[in-house]
Amino acid sequence: MQNAKFGKQNRWLWSILACLLTPMVIVSFATAQTAISTADTLDYTVQKGDSLIKICGLYRDQTNHYAITDLLTDIRQTNNLQTNLLRIGQKLRIPVLPVLDCPTVQTNVFDGAEMRGIYLTGPACGVASVLRRVDGFIEAGGNAVVFDAKDIDGGVSFASAHVLADWGKGRAAPVISSLSDMMSRFDRRELYVVARIALFLDGELGRQRPDLALHDAAGNPWNERGCFWMDPANPEVRQYNLTLAAELARAGVDEIQFDYVRFPTNGWQEDWGDSAEVDLGLVAQRRRSVIASFLSEASDTLSAYDVRISADLFGIMAWGRVEDLALTGQHVPTFAQYVDIICPMIYPSHFGPGFEGRKRPGDDPEYFIGEGTRRFVELAAGEAEIRPWLQAFPYRVSNYNGQYVATQITAARKAGGDGWCLWNPGCRYSVALAILPELCPTQPMDPVLPVNPVLVAKGGEPISLKTPPVSLKPAALMGSMVSERQILEQNQNPGKTQ
Repeated sequence: MQNAKFGKQNRWLWSILACLLTPMVIVSFATAQTAISTADTLDYTVQKGDSLIKICGLYRDQTNHYAITDLLTDIRQTNNLQTNLLRIGQKLRIPVLPVLDCPTVQTNVFDGAEMRGIYLTGPACGVASVLRRVDGFIEAGGNAVVFDAKDIDGGVSFASAHVLADWGKGRAAPVISSLSDMMSRFDRRELYVVARIALFLDGELGRQRPDLALHDAAGNPWNERGCFWMDPANPEVRQYNLTLAAELARAGVDEIQFDYVRFPTNGWQEDWGDSAEVDLGLVAQRRRSVIASFLSEASDTLSAYDVRISADLFGIMAWGRVEDLALTGQHVPTFAQYVDIICPMIYPSHFGPGFEGRKRPGDDPEYFIGEGTRRFVELAAGEAEIRPWLQAFPYRVSNYNGQYVATQITAARKAGGDGWCLWNPGCRYSVALAILPELCPTQPMDPVLPVNPVLVAKGGEPISLKTPPVSLKPAALMGSMVSERQILEQNQNPGKTQ
């Protein structure tokens, strides 16, 4: 595991310099001549081949606009344009926005404070309203964000130089206009920034390169929810994702988070062998070896950068059931050898009814978050921090409210978790924000140490890994698997209060 050294001071200095210098910069383009006519306007004369979106791309960095679309709207309003059509020689006024004050976090992760984070989609980060979102979270006591650099649809949210990087189906440009500008604004707020990369479920890469995917017996790419499962062992698949990770590290993110770092759990068994009876222990070892190999490569690649590594694991992996190990290839002690932080997704609603004797797991957040976090802490054995994802959505919950969120945060802390992060696929956190000030003191908190000893067998193997050969149905994982789409639909139900 790498020893992460934060470079926050250098980034903070550059952010200050950027803020001081930005109003003073006047850039000359070969096809454009600019002059500052007033304190809040630049003059521009339309040249041959210009379009409004092209002009916005040239000037966004000079005008303090967060997104190109915001600048386009303001140019049209400032110049009373009814359409985007321009004529050669037309005079335009390019509006310049002032640099406004912004809140800063009350407790800083870089000073050892507990990480308190929220998840943000790529599209949410592509519009100026994201700044209002994070400012509200900061004022409630938050100090970190996790944003999608690449989600399961495969669309890359930022302008990557990799030849395989695509912005996603139907997009002409990345949703985040400028990764460096977003990072600068987050840095001004002293946020801890995590870039999430969905690895091996990748709709866009699967459409471009079906040869890189896992295939069924008939040779068809294996799919799930309209996306494709890429081969975790394929060097080109790995290189693509690690190139994205390196680009993000160079951009100044504090942490790279790998999600979908596993095999598909929806029925793909082409690596299980041809025998009627399956030795799940051997399957688990084979898949674990592939995943461990990727994690080792990722650790080596990112060791050159000032960045930490985290990975998302199913919450069920805390129970060490051999069928789950065989399906996913995820093994907590192995992950702990290569990453700095393990982020278990212990959403109570994702456990099947009756699991651990709990009739409605979604209504028992204290048990599942507490017990799940405790088990992960024990399995990691001090080799990696445990920072659970917490449920901030109402799916399969009888009474989702602020107390539901508070119960999870308290349970994670008591079980020895190293901070927490709230997940809502629609980025809707009003319920959580209402309760957070009571849970987030302004002074760094003393760590809560786990109470129980490590319950792993000799050599780091989970207890009862080897079991008699059995036939397995993929649905065994957690009783039932709940898709992000189902959760999103639940979130967008107008009958639910958020």
